[in-house]
Amino acid sequence: MSDKINSLYARNASGISVSGKKNASDRYLNVLKAVSETSLGCIYIADLKTKKLEFISENPLLFSGLSSAEVEKMGYNFFRKYTKKEDLEILKKVSTYGFQFFECLSPEEKKVHTITYDFHLKYTNSIDVLVNHKITPIELYDDGEISKIVCVASYSLNRSAGNIRIVSNASETYWKYNLSTGKWTEESKVALKLREIEILRLYLQGLKIEEIAEQLFVSPSTIKFHRSKLFERIGVKNIIEAISYVITNNLI
Repeated sequence: MSDKINSLYARNASGISVSGKKNASDRYLNVLKAVSETSLGCIYIADLKTKKLEFISENPLLFSGLSSAEVEKMGYNFFRKYTKKEDLEILKKVSTYGFQFFECLSPEEKKVHTITYDFHLKYTNSIDVLVNHKITPIELYDDGEISKIVCVASYSLNRSAGNIRIVSNASETYWKYNLSTGKWTEESKVALKLREIEILRLYLQGLKIEEIAEQLFVSPSTIKFHRSKLFERIGVKNIIEAISYVITNNLI
């Protein structure tokens, strides 16, 4: 598959070979290859016009047990076949209303906004797996229409499917899609306090409350106090939901 990938990205948008220098596709492909080798998730590139998946990092657990070559061969049909029937509507909403949202953005803004959403993939002889996809435009046509996207797939930290949002590190707000009403609502990001960021970072390193307290030179009860206040502010019930919230909304 590597030969196929390299040949695909040795061409420019018009399909003419480029010799002696790398184009934009070559550069981001090399970055994605490097990132995928050290990531627990999976990365793929999709061409919106051809509906083909042009690069998929290997992680069968996030693709219903299939290899990257098998998924690449199926293209978009993989999602039609392996997405849980009840969640197919979520993918339709993202495809329709998510990309309609992008039409309202300038070319520069499109590349700094990401659609994030959760859905279940069917897994043979096992329970369905709730995955999260984060999609960001990486190539545009001359008229500003999105040509290619990159997706980072990972295990979802949420409890249910849906959770369609559009986020950007360049904005203090994010947009949330309501599956029931079919409307987008703009919401302000929560500004994390320094102590909350410190605690979350240490949780992400796998430390327990007592270990976090030792690192920050405070008592375990102080850590629990800051943690409970954070849960209250962002509307979650436990640390897993809190971590999911801050990652989904690019707060840390």
